[in-house]
Amino acid sequence: MQMQTNLDFVSLQVVDINKSAIFYTDVMGFKKGDSPNQHAVVFETEAGSIFAIRTPLIDLSHVELKGAGISLWFKVANADKLYNKLIEKEVTILKPIQDGPFGRFFVLKDPDGYAITIHGES
Repeated sequence: MQMQTNLDFVSLQVVDINKSAIFYTDVMGFKKGDSPNQHAVVFETEAGSIFAIRTPLIDLSHVELKGAGISLWFKVANADKLYNKLIEKEVTILKPIQDGPFGRFFVLKDPDGYAITIHGES
C-alpha cells in the first residue's frame, strides 16, 4: 500500500532572521504570511506552498556548506527580470541565467549561503 504524500512545509535555519527576512521580502519580493511561531518568518507563494526561515535549531557556525544536497526551486513569472534586479542589487549568483528543463533558471546564494534556484519564463 502506497501512502499519499504532499510536501507541506519547508524552512531554512538562518543565522540572522532579520537580515534574511529583509533579503527574502525586499530583495527577492516574497510576501510575508502569518506565523504562529515567534522564531520564524513565513512566506506565502502563489501556489499556496509555505516556505519559511527560522532561528537555528542547531549551531550553524559549524556548518560549512548549508543545504548541501538539497535543491530549492522557486517559480517566478519572469526569471530574466528578477535575475537583472538581483544583479543590480549585487546578490551573489552561483549559476547565471540560462535555459533549462522548466524554462529560464539561475541559482543565487542567500545571506546564509543556501543555494536557491529561480525558474520561470523569460
